[in-house]
Amino acid sequence: MTDFLQKIVHLVEISVATLLVVLAMLGLIGIVASMIAAFRIDGNMTADNIAQVLDAVLVVFIVLELFSIALAYLQHRNVISTVMEAGLVAVVRKLVVYETGTDALPKALALAVLILSVGVTWFLLRKSNVCTDHGNGLTGE
Repeated sequence: MTDFLQKIVHLVEISVATLLVVLAMLGLIGIVASMIAAFRIDGNMTADNIAQVLDAVLVVFIVLELFSIALAYLQHRNVISTVMEAGLVAVVRKLVVYETGTDALPKALALAVLILSVGVTWFLLRKSNVCTDHGNGLTGE
């Protein structure tokens, strides 16, 4: 029974990894389509268009980091470092596409605390050797 359940879990992990690759490819197609649409409208990209494209690019990077996590699970590696990378990319994405408004200061402070928290956590995990680099090929490690 245990072998059967392990095979099902492995199948689910492979399915998730495959779906993440498909999602990343669809995201890439969406980025190209939005860039083409932006150029068709007025022949150049506005600051809003660039922000939208950067947002989409960072979402694709987050999906790729999630794929790295799925690969680490499949290879029975430590995923803490990859999870921290995905978290950092997600927080930086929020910073890049940050919109000001009436409550801009509290949101900016919350983002700053979040970035600092993720950075300090990652640093401490690496310093304690909980996070180790395995060179997954996707993030340049």
